[in-house]
Amino acid sequence: MIELSGMNGGLIMSNFDAVLFDFDGTVADTGEGVFLCVRHAIEVHGLKQPSDEEIRKFIGPPMIVSYHTLYPQLSDDEVRSLMQSYREKYAEVGLYKYKLYDGITELLRKLNEAGIKTAVASSKPQEALTNIIKVSGIDKYFDCIVGADRNYTDSDKATIVEEAIRRTGVTDRSRVLMVGDRKYDIVGAHKAGVACAAVLFGYGSREEFDEYKADYIVESFKEVENIVI
Repeated sequence: MIELSGMNGGLIMSNFDAVLFDFDGTVADTGEGVFLCVRHAIEVHGLKQPSDEEIRKFIGPPMIVSYHTLYPQLSDDEVRSLMQSYREKYAEVGLYKYKLYDGITELLRKLNEAGIKTAVASSKPQEALTNIIKVSGIDKYFDCIVGADRNYTDSDKATIVEEAIRRTGVTDRSRVLMVGDRKYDIVGAHKAGVACAAVLFGYGSREEFDEYKADYIVESFKEVENIVI
């Protein structure tokens, strides 16, 4: 348990010792880059273009799941070819089309100052995840960055959350909070035995969060700070 120094010399107990963040739709709005690269891959392979609403569903679950859902007639090899086209375009252009959400840098700084462990736990491929976090300049705030491998063999959210917890070194699961914007974050967190705060400024909805029983529903990172510290 972390003790924080109060203004008058007293001690304030933090509520959590580690905070794990999803990335897309939580730390940053990456929608523009995702939309562009998904449409590029689909065009390259001569498939019918989906609606914007269908592409929105790509943000959250592993991409292999999203492509299979959108094009159930495709084989695993065909989907992996789509994903390769996506990755190539993402590395060229999509990586740079993002916007950090307001308040994330300040929250991370405060968590660091309080001695609270921070990590990214995302179904985004590890290489792309690490690169975009470095490009954004916030990599210095995280104790670890955990994503999926290139073939999505370990893309189950609970598996990723478990690995992030392990790397933080926090053993008491009641002292770990996951912050995300989709049902996958809530389900993954609960499977791993940790609480989840769902943010309303990402790609999920209050109805989704209620259905999947998010422990907290927040509208800003200031509210996350109030929960944690």
